[in-house]
Amino acid sequence: MLALACVATSGAALADTLSKLTQRQFIHTANKTCHWLSAPEALALGGGLIQMRNAALISGHSPQSVYGIIHQAHSAAARADCRNPALLAEVDTVKGAYRSFVTQNRLTFTGPKAQWLTDRTESETRKWRLVQYQKTGDIHMALGLHGFTDRHALTAMVQFPDDRRPYSARLMVRDPKYRPSGVIDTAPFGLSTTMPLNITRYDHSFTAQSRHLTSMVLEDAPKVNMAGFNVMGEYKGRAQARPTIRFDFPIDATTAIARLDPREDIIVVFEFADGPQYARFEAGDFVPGLVFATLPSPYGK
Repeated sequence: MLALACVATSGAALADTLSKLTQRQFIHTANKTCHWLSAPEALALGGGLIQMRNAALISGHSPQSVYGIIHQAHSAAARADCRNPALLAEVDTVKGAYRSFVTQNRLTFTGPKAQWLTDRTESETRKWRLVQYQKTGDIHMALGLHGFTDRHALTAMVQFPDDRRPYSARLMVRDPKYRPSGVIDTAPFGLSTTMPLNITRYDHSFTAQSRHLTSMVLEDAPKVNMAGFNVMGEYKGRAQARPTIRFDFPIDATTAIARLDPREDIIVVFEFADGPQYARFEAGDFVPGLVFATLPSPYGK
């Protein structure tokens, strides 16, 4: 009975996600004609739509049904009455949700195997704004947006032991034009000398535009003061920065990532003289995280 209750709860949660996806898609499309929302509100709603889409796909709903729901809501919104009281009440709900959402400065977007961390604090400080960390043995890696809140780069960073330094890097994602469905690789993350299952030579490939040597901490280290204490007064020590290689990719690669199933991989290929090494990162809620990281803060600079 407990198992059946869990299944029923899971089914109810999925139905709720699909219902909210329908409602929000309707509002998002109708807003293009009715102009209820400000630009930041509409942007946040678009990010929330993708997050709901991702939740439905991760829960096991088929892509055909999810995108069918999105298409139906989009078509129905073309006939929306902009003065409908029920619609205006729903718009007020969206605006209220945005006011609560935008006051947060850090969020974690958790996926099936990894998480995206976002940070909108200290807008004029160069730092990770959206990042997914990985560690394989003594190799630390990170992928995301690095820079200021309004000026950042799509970046991969890596720390190899023994002073190993790749001379270049590529970012690869599936191209839906050639392969409408992706391969969900359930194997653990880690570096490999073999091309991952979900990538072919026909997919998108973005070569790094620049390569830099720097020093960073590539892990989700606790926030501490100069003495190593956190805000609760607990001593956590200070993570040590290590020599790091940074590669910046074209920012339009974010558009290609946005088309992926959240369970798919983003591939970073590190090029060495003796052959490439492939790192896999989870697509997950990359786009909702990107939207949150770039929204204007109500607290100003």
